[in-house]
Amino acid sequence: MRWVVWLGLLAACGPEPATPEASKQRWVVPPAPSGFPLGEVRGTLGRGQAPEPALELGLRAAGHDELAPLRLPTAWPIPGDGPARAVVFGSEADHAAVELIDVDAGTIAWRDRSACAAPVVGVTAEAIVCADANGTRAIGVDGKPRWKRTSAFLAFSDDHVVVSGGGEAIVLDAASGDELARVKLPRGVAGDSIVASCGDAGRELFAAGPDGKLARIAEAQGGPAVTWAVAVGPIASLSPCDHAAVVVTQAAPGASTAALIALDRATGKITGRVDGVFGAWPARDGSERLEVATARGVLRFAGDLSGAGEPLDLPVLGELLATRGERRLVRATPLTAVVLDRAGVAAYLPLAAMGAVLGDRALLAVRWTGAPSEAVRRLAMPPRWRRKLRVPPLRPGVAIDAELRDLPPVLPLDAAGAVAQPDTGMRAVAAHALDPDDPAAVYAIAVDPDPGRDPGRDGERASVVRADLAARRWRWQRTDGCGPGAPIAIAVARDVVVCATRGPAGALVRATSRDGAPRWDFATESVDGVLAGGDAVAVVDAGRATVLDARTGQPRGHLASDDGAAPRIAVVSVRDAVGDATLVVSAEHGRIVARVGALLVPVWSIAVAGVVRGVARAGAGVLVTLEDGDAYRIDARTAAVVALPGLGLAWDAPGDVVTGHTTGGPIPAPTPPPPAPTLPQLLKRPLQVLRVEVEVPPPIATPIAPPPPLGDAWQLTLFELTGGLRARNDYAVAAPVVPAPRGPAGSPLVVAYGPGLREIMVLDPRTGDPLRRVRLPDDAAPGAVFATTVAGAPVAGALLAGPLRVVLF
Repeated sequence: MRWVVWLGLLAACGPEPATPEASKQRWVVPPAPSGFPLGEVRGTLGRGQAPEPALELGLRAAGHDELAPLRLPTAWPIPGDGPARAVVFGSEADHAAVELIDVDAGTIAWRDRSACAAPVVGVTAEAIVCADANGTRAIGVDGKPRWKRTSAFLAFSDDHVVVSGGGEAIVLDAASGDELARVKLPRGVAGDSIVASCGDAGRELFAAGPDGKLARIAEAQGGPAVTWAVAVGPIASLSPCDHAAVVVTQAAPGASTAALIALDRATGKITGRVDGVFGAWPARDGSERLEVATARGVLRFAGDLSGAGEPLDLPVLGELLATRGERRLVRATPLTAVVLDRAGVAAYLPLAAMGAVLGDRALLAVRWTGAPSEAVRRLAMPPRWRRKLRVPPLRPGVAIDAELRDLPPVLPLDAAGAVAQPDTGMRAVAAHALDPDDPAAVYAIAVDPDPGRDPGRDGERASVVRADLAARRWRWQRTDGCGPGAPIAIAVARDVVVCATRGPAGALVRATSRDGAPRWDFATESVDGVLAGGDAVAVVDAGRATVLDARTGQPRGHLASDDGAAPRIAVVSVRDAVGDATLVVSAEHGRIVARVGALLVPVWSIAVAGVVRGVARAGAGVLVTLEDGDAYRIDARTAAVVALPGLGLAWDAPGDVVTGHTTGGPIPAPTPPPPAPTLPQLLKRPLQVLRVEVEVPPPIATPIAPPPPLGDAWQLTLFELTGGLRARNDYAVAAPVVPAPRGPAGSPLVVAYGPGLREIMVLDPRTGDPLRRVRLPDDAAPGAVFATTVAGAPVAGALLAGPLRVVLF
């Protein structure tokens, strides 16, 4: 029934009817693959709430224009009444561009590549202002040039643009470019410190200095002067013109929360402060009040933050993403968001976007970092949320008291017995992978100088090389095993090893047989990673994945994440009495779906009561982790679900074991020896006369203070695939800690840790006992280690460059 509602909503969402005008429109960003059908539901996992699936609608170009999508876009809403429109800035090929999108209709009205073609710094109901090293300029919302200045941009606020004028701040009207005022800056105020301009003529300025003070500059006797300056710390954002109070968001770089500080506009006196803020937005009732998201929930404050906040019937939320009328799009978790209106939660949807623009029936979502192929996504507004929303708190992993293990000494890696491949890997080892069918086979991407082959990659060439650990030699090398561009990843299927590269001209996935013969190429626009197993290869690009036949390189189908983040997908090869099968398991539309065959036919699905954070291969099954910290293993053959007894851990599934790790207990410092007695203490000891002690009162004992702990340990828990506990230990190793690739059952567990991932620890996979530790050379690639078995014996190995070598230890 839910999908019937969705299909009706899709039909009502814009220009999809086949009219003559619609027939002229072309896809710029096509809708994501829907993933229908999802297969039979065989069970449920999770104990939270799943967001409503987000139906992706796509974007079209009006008229006969053939447009490529803008990459790594940022977006701003056009303020005011009327249709919802968004200004988007991004990259088109090798140059910048700005375009205007009708959010609900899903059409790109126009695109500008020359008049503005610079980062957008502000948008009004009439104009779009851009600025770069060439100056400040504006175009109208019709895409036509408005005005241009060679002066450097300083600030944008309240429909005012402030540009540099030597020792003056020049205030311009954003729509016309007309000069409204010239304000001579007081002594000690630098032009690049101006952050806002308020008032009809914009003569009220605000400046943020390097000393952490916010200063107000206003007219005074004798000219503009600093009327007050208040220490507010690092400023993340500022609301200077909207209300009687100036509201500052103070946030240190990397901090998880911020502080809101309200200052009286006339005096600079602090009228209120709220700490531990996740986000804030204008009240939905249209008043001058603020709604503030904190760890206690959402509180409503007066505009000057005075008085106690009024608790609202809302869960703990995050930052504001977009606003339109009375509606607010607010972050709920890293992978979800909510739409709020006066009545409360109007929608709960999967959304990993960094920014957004709200329409009435749809929204635009953008990400301006991450995958190079990130583009604007247009989503249908979900049906109204009818339940009380529960948002899971995101807490650190839960550690349990465990033994702090004694560690063996760290020894330098002995490379004397290394197996070398001469004149290969002279620059780097970019990536490596283990062969799932041959534990003694290791594949590596070796990078060498090659000035004549690929100038676009600074004269480098990437080769695919196979090592035979049992024979202690390099079996073969294919010098063109990777395409042009930077190597991104390597993966191994049943019959081929694939290398993914990305360059200015596009991306290429190149396959080589396990005996070194060329097989096939798959060209695509971009690639962020590859997964492989059995007879399938999944090529990941931003929020989508293309599944290829590993034997031919032909596409089988396409999958997409619901929220725009990287797809949660795993390729699992299973073997039973019938034969071998390859399942592609992915998170789709609130399900974990297993697909098989050339048409990716669903064989089972598991409903998810929560939000999927990751899907990874775990033996003949998958490990599913949720945002609330829960983890489950699903057997790929039977769809049986097993809950793992750990909360908030960082999970991994290396072969026949599941591991979860988090911060452990404190590492105690060595107990110092008791201090040697001083001469006065010796003199105060009881005197002995003929073996008889003279009664002298003993001194009061002074306890030795325990030393402060050295830091927190790293806790690793080992689970059976059936969920049973194997072992749990604490280890005194420094963060970060990264598990290495692991081969079949019996292989040791290997982790790289510390700055640069130079130190390596080898663990017994049954008990977690630390077996040995080594330190990689300073020129080794960080964490280029692995664990496998050779002739049934467990081994650990490292890959070194200059030349390419494999070292077992």
